[in-house]
Amino acid sequence: MSRGSDERQYGNLLMTITLLTAFLQATRPRTYPLALVGILVANALAFSRLESFTPQNWQIFFLSMWVALGLQILSNLANDYGDGIRGTDNHRLDRQISQGNLKPQTLKHLIKIWAAFIFACGVGLLWLSFDRLSEFLTFLAFGVIAIIAAVTYTMGKRPYGYQAKGEIAVFIFFGLLNVLGGLYLQTQYIGTTDIIAAITIGLLCTCVLMINNMRDIDNDVLTGKQTLATRLGKENMGHLYRIILLAAYFLVFTFSLLQQNFYLVSLIIIINPVFKHLKTIRQYSDETIQPAQLSAQLKQIILITLITSALMSLSIVQTNHL
Repeated sequence: MSRGSDERQYGNLLMTITLLTAFLQATRPRTYPLALVGILVANALAFSRLESFTPQNWQIFFLSMWVALGLQILSNLANDYGDGIRGTDNHRLDRQISQGNLKPQTLKHLIKIWAAFIFACGVGLLWLSFDRLSEFLTFLAFGVIAIIAAVTYTMGKRPYGYQAKGEIAVFIFFGLLNVLGGLYLQTQYIGTTDIIAAITIGLLCTCVLMINNMRDIDNDVLTGKQTLATRLGKENMGHLYRIILLAAYFLVFTFSLLQQNFYLVSLIIIINPVFKHLKTIRQYSDETIQPAQLSAQLKQIILITLITSALMSLSIVQTNHL
């Protein structure tokens, strides 16, 4: 009896570890840093305006980072579920539904629990940030919309990620909402240069999704998944990508002049990687390389975005504390 009980306990423990491992992989930890770039820039802007952070400001900062990360995890879980049940990512070895590591109903249940948890965290963040009920309710509505957007990207009857609207959502939520929302939580004020910073981060994060869809274009065409890349085609998508990336750095230059922030000259360190990256995208447009070869460029644009946001944040703080 004792041996059989021990075996059952060991089996239950093994199943629990397997489930937790699959859940962690479904959250896609490699995407975590990108979810935080907007909040990082937002709080750099807030810190420079307030000149210092009180303990409450630091609490808002860390809790807003956690909520942003939680929303990214929610979106990743929903993406694994939505693409998994539709069979659009069967070629991906890192997807938990398609590889049979998680049952669809199990993941769906976990998504509901995680969504409720992040909603509760968001309510706590707003309670900490606002005294006025109108502001609390307005941002609560934004939070509900963000949760719905995270889930319906690839879940539901009409997921917008299958209707070539993913890039618009990334621009809004990773750029405008993350930066301007995160800033307003701290200062209850938004200025012109803040909007420029938000658009810059939004464009860079949009480039990440564009590269992802450009890489997957052939498989998406086969499975009937409509993305901006499948609608525009390789040549036009490549041209649009280069325009958006260059526009982002034009805005960085504009931001630097308006703020008289000459510390941003430090971005010179990524000029060469950016132009090499753009050259590879040109080869994609000309179809001299295969879409699958863009995997390295996806990592490259993520790194470029992280470095740009980090240098922006450091320069903002440094400029206003001379």
